[in-house]
Amino acid sequence: MIPAYDETYLPDAMANLAGAFDYALNDCGLPAGLFADFFAASEAAELFGRGTPKYVCGMSGEELVAEIMRQTGWVRIIDMPPAAPRAGSTPEYWAGWALAYCQWARGVRFADILDVLPFDDIVRLYPTLHEADESRFVDVYDGRAACNRIEDDSRLHTIRVRAGLSQSELSRRSGVTLRSIQMYEQRRKDLAKASVSTVLALARTLGCRIEDLLEP
Repeated sequence: MIPAYDETYLPDAMANLAGAFDYALNDCGLPAGLFADFFAASEAAELFGRGTPKYVCGMSGEELVAEIMRQTGWVRIIDMPPAAPRAGSTPEYWAGWALAYCQWARGVRFADILDVLPFDDIVRLYPTLHEADESRFVDVYDGRAACNRIEDDSRLHTIRVRAGLSQSELSRRSGVTLRSIQMYEQRRKDLAKASVSTVLALARTLGCRIEDLLEP
């Protein structure tokens, strides 16, 4: 898979997101799941995931939290306390660090990763993985995502049904063959490996973004 942005940004990106989660959860006292939801829904998450310098290396963890809270309508920004000094990394810091690495390595949205591995689950991996290479965490994510793909409907199927189209109607409107659509929905062919024109035609017909159709 192609990383989300150049590797030169990665150390700062990991440290900044780690600091943001550490600060939000341990200094501001926000529940892990709530802040993770705020983050995943924010413009900051999207731009961070693309490697926008302002977000991956232009802000401290505290500043990133303030930006996330502002973008998601949180009104208590003025109540944010100063960060307390810490002797070492917390489980929450490591979880943010691992999350940033996984998003860079896999090039998917943070929301996709957190759908597969909720932040509380990532924190629970700290005792066994915090001393291991970050690639071990990516392996855990890959395994969980693979299980979810087997158990759940494909994104293409879900979005097509939501749009009220049959497979044959989608084929006719998009110009993608019916057989291909069937195989993509059954995951017998990987839509991520299809031509850009094919995925774009499906997205335009269904009124969604290309990334909405791709499996995490």
